[in-house]
Amino acid sequence: MTTFRRAVTVVMVTAGLAGFGGAAVAHAQDADEQFEKAVNSIGITAGDETDLPALGKNVCNTLTTEMAKNPNPPPVVRGIVASLQNSNLSREQAVGFMQASVVIYCPQFARFIGR
Repeated sequence: MTTFRRAVTVVMVTAGLAGFGGAAVAHAQDADEQFEKAVNSIGITAGDETDLPALGKNVCNTLTTEMAKNPNPPPVVRGIVASLQNSNLSREQAVGFMQASVVIYCPQFARFIGR
């Protein structure tokens, strides 16, 4: 569990630092590169044919759609995590994937995904 928390912290810090820009402009990454790096840091790998950023953006699309139908966040978040687990991710990886998706692609939902 400690490794998972450390990985989530890395994801959150990486996403937060990217928002500042600052002196590292020459090494700046776009959102898709940040997402792939964050997802890889929590042990999720995919083949070249898998579009990880599209999957991350799909998490945000699902949040948008489901929150419009049911403005109660916990069941929506649990549904997304369950769906990701059904894609052969561990619970920790599913939560990390969802958190990385939200932090990088749809930060307006950050208050719903916990810490």
